[in-house]
Amino acid sequence: MPESTCKQNLIRFNSLQVNKMKRLLELRQNKASLVKSANSIMSKVETEKRSMTGEENTQLTELRSQLTAINSHIEHAQALADEERTLIGESTEERTSDKPSNTEMRTFVQTGDIRSLSVGVNADGGFAVVPSLDKVIAVQMRDQVTLMGLATPKTISSSSYEQIVSVGGGQSGWAAESETRSETATSKMNKVSIAVNALYAYPKATIEILDQNDFNIEEWLASETSAQFAEDLNKALFVGTGTGQPKGILTYTRSATPAFGEIKEITSAASGVFDLDDVRALKKALPKAYRKAASYIMNDNAAYALQGIKDTTGRYIYLEAVTAGEPDTLFGKPVHIDEQMPDDEILFGDIARGYTVVSHTSGTKMIKDMITTPGFVKLHNTAYFGGGVTDSKALVVLKKKAA
Repeated sequence: MPESTCKQNLIRFNSLQVNKMKRLLELRQNKASLVKSANSIMSKVETEKRSMTGEENTQLTELRSQLTAINSHIEHAQALADEERTLIGESTEERTSDKPSNTEMRTFVQTGDIRSLSVGVNADGGFAVVPSLDKVIAVQMRDQVTLMGLATPKTISSSSYEQIVSVGGGQSGWAAESETRSETATSKMNKVSIAVNALYAYPKATIEILDQNDFNIEEWLASETSAQFAEDLNKALFVGTGTGQPKGILTYTRSATPAFGEIKEITSAASGVFDLDDVRALKKALPKAYRKAASYIMNDNAAYALQGIKDTTGRYIYLEAVTAGEPDTLFGKPVHIDEQMPDDEILFGDIARGYTVVSHTSGTKMIKDMITTPGFVKLHNTAYFGGGVTDSKALVVLKKKAA
């Protein structure tokens, strides 16, 4: 069969399926109305503590007759819909992967029938989780959320992630052959806990647009959801309060001599500016063990201020990337730009060892909403994220001295 004919048959099949689901919904609504009317008659009789009148008896008998007929209609319609659904892969589209077709996504969005998706659904909860869509959203978010691409990612199935971190203090020793070996001190350990919290996005589209067969449902959901998720998550990973959201990397206590869980901070020599010695001091302030994989995070204004600084040989210390997609460098280390960083601060360190971004295995849950905004279909998407510093020794902040 020609591809064009298959597509036309698929469009007609999808249209019929949507109409049948709408008809089934109407039948159930009519049934609810009949039950309400019957209950109203019975309630009136019971409240007035009397026998049923002849007219009421006739009305109730008619309502029961209509209910019997509509129950039979619903039963047949539901059975037929279930049988036709099993033919989707044979007569219209053959599923070759776990990725649902645009037709199946449209059926879910238009009718709320999650069974048509065939994958990643929860009928009891009334939501859908589409693994292929979840992966697309995750990839797009990694490109848009700075710390998701730099920090250590963790995926959990519980409400929080816990990590044991060494704070040092361990000892070793030397011994000659046959010499007695004394017990050495062990490292002190502390526990870091990062909770996950709900992040939601609520993209909407008109019913008319969704009715168009060339409208890519998955692409719309992925772009809208990832954009809304990315904006809020990126901000929270930098300045989140830690209550109902991630604890931002910039919100931790800082000190020139930091304790466990505090980030080291140094200040510029002169008020309001960064110079060559300040940037050198920032590099030196990070313990050598963390320098190999270290990088910088700053905003555009801070980067611009550094671009004119030269070292003692006359070479610029800040070099713009010559290859698309590659980061700029400062003293040979990558520079990542994010506008959540303030003008007067530069973060330096091994971000992967210093900060962890946590996500939940449940993925992005979708619930259809055609009620709250008439004329629009909205998808309430929810995912769970957390974030927190795990090894504060891996991070240092250079801050401009106040005037």
